[in-house]
Amino acid sequence: MITKDLTYNELLTNSKKGLRNGNWRKLRFLDKALYRAAMGYARYGRSTVNGMLVEKLLGLIERLKETKGMRIFKRGFERAAEMLEKGEGKGVFVWAPSLKNWLKDPDYVFWLETVR
Repeated sequence: MITKDLTYNELLTNSKKGLRNGNWRKLRFLDKALYRAAMGYARYGRSTVNGMLVEKLLGLIERLKETKGMRIFKRGFERAAEMLEKGEGKGVFVWAPSLKNWLKDPDYVFWLETVR
């Protein structure tokens, strides 16, 4: 369980960030409602300490703070991991050994998803 408690200032700062970068509108209705309820509870000096609730709110905060570059890199990383796994099984790295190093390079991983 997570022992971090969330204060009103943290929730407010992250909601503003999510509004600015457009991630707030991507949240589901119930997620927005939960976030607003937590802000309403924390507004009067209280902090959210329930482990499950804090865990859910931290997940929402991560989604609010996510940037376009982070999403591209995450998808590129997943694609690179898949290519590494398939390449090992099919013996691709025997005849293209530098590809293994490329798939571990962050710049190449980012590029890998942008050319899709």
